[in-house]
Amino acid sequence: MPSAGHYLFVEIAAQRCRQLMRGAKPKLDIRAHKYTTVATQEVAENLIPWEVRSEEEIAAEEAAARAAKAEEFAAAARAAESSPGGMLVDRYRRR
Repeated sequence: MPSAGHYLFVEIAAQRCRQLMRGAKPKLDIRAHKYTTVATQEVAENLIPWEVRSEEEIAAEEAAARAAKAEEFAAAARAAESSPGGMLVDRYRRR
């Protein structure tokens, strides 16, 4: 059975390959033409920074992003209410 390190290597290389396919610049000057070859070589030479996060860290980050988005939406709603155009729209909705 392969180790967790092997799966982690493959996952990081796959994500880097997607970045290269979308136009990211290679960090190595090699003659390879395939994105997978470039990506695996970059990961093998530790040129791609990465970190392992726990489920709690991911959940906290997602909650913070949702809260920021909710605050942004509330601020936009307050700005719309205070603008003259926003009041007219509200008047027409009430009729």
